[in-house]
Amino acid sequence: MLQLIQQAILLIGTAAGAVTDAKTGFIYDWITFPMIALGIVLALIQQQWFNLGAGAVVFGALFLAYKFGKLGGGDVKALTGIALLNPTNEINFFISLIFFAAMGAIVFYSVYYTIKYARIGINFGENKKGIMSAIMFAIIIVVYFGALIQMGYMETKNTVMILIPLAFGLVFVALQEGIKKNFFEAKIALGKLEEDEVIAQGRNNKKIDKLLKGKQLLGEKEIAILKKAGIRSIYVLRKLPPFGPFILFGAVIAVLFPQTLLFLFI
Repeated sequence: MLQLIQQAILLIGTAAGAVTDAKTGFIYDWITFPMIALGIVLALIQQQWFNLGAGAVVFGALFLAYKFGKLGGGDVKALTGIALLNPTNEINFFISLIFFAAMGAIVFYSVYYTIKYARIGINFGENKKGIMSAIMFAIIIVVYFGALIQMGYMETKNTVMILIPLAFGLVFVALQEGIKKNFFEAKIALGKLEEDEVIAQGRNNKKIDKLLKGKQLLGEKEIAILKKAGIRSIYVLRKLPPFGPFILFGAVIAVLFPQTLLFLFI
């Protein structure tokens, strides 16, 4: 019974987060804090020690990603809540959820932004570094999965199922500089900056980079430093694609088929 309650809270929370993230770009604390609190309570009642440990590990690891501007704070708290609400109290559920959320986001956004970029004209020159990185990653991926097949850890048909979304991801890696420049980067006056803005790397002048000392997020302290130095505006990343809807997608797949990912391996 308590596991069904965990599933219900998890799905309701991720659904609410998907809606608010899609509409506003935020997964709010009024969604994530109850997920975390109820997750802790239900895990303690059922003695789900794996969930409690996983929640701590997930929060710690993703908090670092947040500090480096790679993940939103709402995503961190939502995924922490999910780890605590894991109805199976074992790792396959959580890995399946993350895997399908990530694969869904990779395929959708690779197609969406590549089409948008193509419509205004792809500049291959500004994406030269990304293209080289994509080629390098492609070689590593092919060698890695080829080795898995040769050693009997995966079947060819299952490998293809994984390689297809990864191929979409490589397209995004190749074109990411142009995509960021045209769709995510914006020059914003310091007075109009929002909480925890992510700095657009490589777009600001050396003076700003020196003042920020390599920091990825802009807080009150960093903004005060910039104002004191006479800086009026700065390039940040805006309108970043929401991950919340894909967390919901992964959660639904994991709840219905918690062992799905295992079938990809022999």
